[in-house]
Amino acid sequence: MDLSTHQANDGEGNAQAELKAVLQQSLDLLDALELGRPDGYAELQAIQDRLFSGQFRLAVLGQFKRGKSTLLNALLGDDLLPTDVLPVTAIPTFITHAAQSYARVHYHSESPPEDFYPGAELTLAAVLADYVTEKGNPNNQRQVQRVEIGHPATLLQQGVVLIDTPGIGSTHTHNTDVAYQLLPQCDAALFLVSPDPPITALELEYLREICQRLPRTFFLLNKVDFLTDKELKDSVRFLADQLSPLLDAPPQILPISARTALQARLMADKLGWKQSGMEQVEHNLIDFFAQEKQQIFLASLRRRSRDQLEHIIMQLQLSLNSLRLPEAELQKRLASFRQALPDIERERVAADDLLKGDLKRLEEALQQEIEHLRAAAREKILSKLEALIQTQPDIEALERQARTVLSTEIPRFFAPEMRRLSDSIQQQATALLKFHQERSNRLIGQVRQTAAELFAIPYHAPVAATTYASFTAPGWNIDLFISDMDPLGQRLSRKLLSQRFRRRRTVKRLREESRKLLNQNGEQINWTLRRSLEESFRQFSADLAEQLEKTITATRSAMEIALGKSASHASETAEQQRQLQQTLEHLQQLQRAPSLNV
Repeated sequence: MDLSTHQANDGEGNAQAELKAVLQQSLDLLDALELGRPDGYAELQAIQDRLFSGQFRLAVLGQFKRGKSTLLNALLGDDLLPTDVLPVTAIPTFITHAAQSYARVHYHSESPPEDFYPGAELTLAAVLADYVTEKGNPNNQRQVQRVEIGHPATLLQQGVVLIDTPGIGSTHTHNTDVAYQLLPQCDAALFLVSPDPPITALELEYLREICQRLPRTFFLLNKVDFLTDKELKDSVRFLADQLSPLLDAPPQILPISARTALQARLMADKLGWKQSGMEQVEHNLIDFFAQEKQQIFLASLRRRSRDQLEHIIMQLQLSLNSLRLPEAELQKRLASFRQALPDIERERVAADDLLKGDLKRLEEALQQEIEHLRAAAREKILSKLEALIQTQPDIEALERQARTVLSTEIPRFFAPEMRRLSDSIQQQATALLKFHQERSNRLIGQVRQTAAELFAIPYHAPVAATTYASFTAPGWNIDLFISDMDPLGQRLSRKLLSQRFRRRRTVKRLREESRKLLNQNGEQINWTLRRSLEESFRQFSADLAEQLEKTITATRSAMEIALGKSASHASETAEQQRQLQQTLEHLQQLQRAPSLNV
């Protein structure tokens, strides 16, 4: 280690010690408050815990079925995390270093965590299959909050915690919710994509949020073992073009095959590990951990600490100014605040009406798209069926070949059209909800600003919430076709009915059932996307109402508590004012400390 590295490490050590001191002093000051702990105290405690543990959280993020769990298995050198052809990971899994492997399941309820240790009759892979997958734990019926895995992998010895996250965009919308909620707990990310399909609008929207929250993201292009050299170059170039507008510098994209890497690691095949692309990933991570990890870790915790202190200071300023006011003046300002609420409520109702109108217009646009889709399906698929009808005289052969045409052409047509339409609706919905999110942020900010102006305290805009529209990916249906072409049975019908009559009946039924089948597929896509749109907009409306109510309640409560104290305990109020004033001055000094503003 050279002198510059020593100096950098010394500097980071000092910065960490200073941040620890700021957090501890802040918590001590808030503990001593007689008015109780303000909102944000628990978050400061969580930041302090992260700082003392020194754990650096590196999450594997991306859309479902990109190979995130396989990648982590390759890094661990252990076929541990569940993988499948269907969306698997439903619960976040935190992997930490331990001399002996174990799994610890944490629950949302007050139930204590459960520990599992591998043995002759129990494997950790089986435990994970039961608790973190949609198959073993559908819709999280077990109420699992997270699963912690202890593992002796070398990569984890540097204080790194690897996080396996639910993929966004699967049919299980709660997985997408959890994936977004995990971001504030992460310090850096491996963002995984694959060539088929290429990076989607949903992934780019997710990546925008990642770039805003995380200072370092590695980009991996998985499943490249299925590509030719030209296809690989084209895929890397396309991905770079999509990522560049989101980044300050050109992205470094590492092509890998997580599947090949896992096989190579399990077989101790060094050449296969190198050829999989994972050797370069491992080198980059080791360099990152050695040179940048601590700096980014501290920067992430500084930012979160600064934001929480700012939020807490505004709350205490509101409480202090409320206590200082004479009872009559406080009642007057409380009345002014209450008088402003009907106007705010009217704006909320107007915003909700506008939201419903935009949803209706989007559903109408979707219906038009579905009609175009049905027409295109009829033109493309039924024309091939008609060609078969005109050229195949044998009735039984016509029946078999018609089935083959439909079973081949329906997926071929509907699969790309389904992705195209889903992405299009996704983009439109996300753009609309972004507009409404900005409007709702202004509305919530108006409540806080009204209180700030009434009590002459600095106003800080609320942290902008993130909105996205999640969709259930529709499938296609080829099961409507009647299997028995003739209710009388083939042998009997040959004896009783003429061939001409039988052919006419068969052709009529083939045409009717084919049209019905195409309409069914179109309606399936329409229903799924419409349902997802309605749920996204409904959830947005409910979240807005909840956020607004919480903001109003917190602001009004601070004034009403102060009013109650000023009316009955003047001497006690004076002491609380003195305490609040001192606490505020100390917190403001801490907020300006160099350790939070490097």
